[in-house]
Amino acid sequence: MGKFIHEEELKKQHEHVILLWKEMDYKNQMLLEMECKYNKTAATLQRLYVNLSADIDSRNQRLLEMEHLYDQASANVRREVAEKRLLHDAYIEELKKLRFENAKLKREMEHQNKEFKQLAEELEQERRNFMAEKEKDVTDQNPILSELEDQCVALRKELEEKTDDLQHMQSINGQLISKEKMSNQELQNARKELISGLYEMQNSRSLIGVKKMGEVDMKPFHDACSKKYPNRDLPLIYATMCSTWQHKVKDSSWHPFKIINENLQIDEDDGELKELRNELGEAAYKAVVKALLELEEYNPSGRYEVPELWNFKNGKKASLAETIEYIIKQWKTQKGKRKH
Repeated sequence: MGKFIHEEELKKQHEHVILLWKEMDYKNQMLLEMECKYNKTAATLQRLYVNLSADIDSRNQRLLEMEHLYDQASANVRREVAEKRLLHDAYIEELKKLRFENAKLKREMEHQNKEFKQLAEELEQERRNFMAEKEKDVTDQNPILSELEDQCVALRKELEEKTDDLQHMQSINGQLISKEKMSNQELQNARKELISGLYEMQNSRSLIGVKKMGEVDMKPFHDACSKKYPNRDLPLIYATMCSTWQHKVKDSSWHPFKIINENLQIDEDDGELKELRNELGEAAYKAVVKALLELEEYNPSGRYEVPELWNFKNGKKASLAETIEYIIKQWKTQKGKRKH
């Protein structure tokens, strides 16, 4: 009996050992599969890391090339603008001199022409008088008439020479005016390019940028709506007010102006402006008036916003020179930051 029990225990232990071996085999198999997956994942990550590193290196190289091209383009722009500015200044100075000389020569020519005509009339009258005198000796008349005719021929020749000089000066003046127009057109094109580029890069802290002349400043409307409608849907009311008044300002059929002493001024008695002042206050009224005056100055026929280079610090139109100087200064500042 005891032997039978012992054999049963051995049998159970043997089955238990077999189960343990099977479990160990299963776990070893799982471990091998996990190691295989790990190796595949590690290889994939390694490839991704290599590709990403190569992509970063390529992007850095392209960035360096773009910075180099930007430096070259900026230098070319500065050089071309400086050359055009010098050329334009030289044109203007030469044009002023020639206009002054032209005006002076024209006055002299007009004065001499008047004297020549008067003298020619006097000579002609004297010649007629000599011809009419029947009693004078022909031998005495001939030398006098010959001398007068010689003087008249000399005066006419001098007048023709002066006329040729005047025509030559007028031709030079026309050429200079044509060159001035070309130079002004080039400067206008450069100004348009600056406006286009500066508008894309400006932000709320820009000292010089692009201002849309005729665009209504909406901050006074926001402040007025915040006070007048504190418990209502402010964004909707504010957006509606802004859209309405910007549309009114651009409407060419609305012309709230009057002429006083030959000067165009805002008609403060205009019904819509009075209603705006009463409803939203003085600041909103002045914002609309300012936009109207800007449109009347920059685009009275079209009544749409016109972009203009603007010095926000001084509140006035920015010149081409100070805008370029500001851009170069900003570029140097950004370049210094990238180096650090």
